[in-house]
Amino acid sequence: MALGASASSLSAAKVALRKQVRASLKILDDAELNRQSEAVCERLVRSSFFAASQKIGVFLAMPMGELRTGPVLQQAYASGKQVFCPRVMGDGWMEFFEVRSLEEAAALPLSKWKIPEPPEHFPRADPWDLDLMLVPAVALDLARRRCGQGMGFYDRYVQRAKQRPDGSRPLRTIGLGLLQQRQEEVPCEPHDELLDAVVFPDCDVFPEERPPNDREG
Repeated sequence: MALGASASSLSAAKVALRKQVRASLKILDDAELNRQSEAVCERLVRSSFFAASQKIGVFLAMPMGELRTGPVLQQAYASGKQVFCPRVMGDGWMEFFEVRSLEEAAALPLSKWKIPEPPEHFPRADPWDLDLMLVPAVALDLARRRCGQGMGFYDRYVQRAKQRPDGSRPLRTIGLGLLQQRQEEVPCEPHDELLDAVVFPDCDVFPEERPPNDREG
């Protein structure tokens, strides 16, 4: 996307990108979704960001066409980390609530989008409590730009979470994507939060690793 592109042209580019990527995701079957999700998890858990984290925000997947975070949950609980999952509270507003086990995660009620969500009576995190947030996307690129669903939930939450009290652990954000979601360049607007890292099934980009890491095993 050319520098200086107008807000309207950027918005139109995002709409077109979402349509294109969603069409490619619709044809993925369960076996391929599971294979790619496992590969992303393997890369994620090898990272220093994951190893150093204590309180992780983990999105729970839509029923179709989205990376499945079950393997990540399993690794997080096995590593003794606290896991928090998002709940939509209103327009553009979400909060994270603690989910204490795989069994608890599997029993969560579904939202109107058929996404599991923790109830409001679960323990709620302050935004500055989280030190790692795994971020869903429609599209990602290797420059750590992200195009979301267009409702601004994560951009707004990350902005709140970065306003941290002195002495707090820093927040790291990692975008997780399937092969079909990786783009050459994702259109970016001023309000879009740049991620700290991105992970795909076959490569990842972390701040200390340039160019993209495509090592085997």
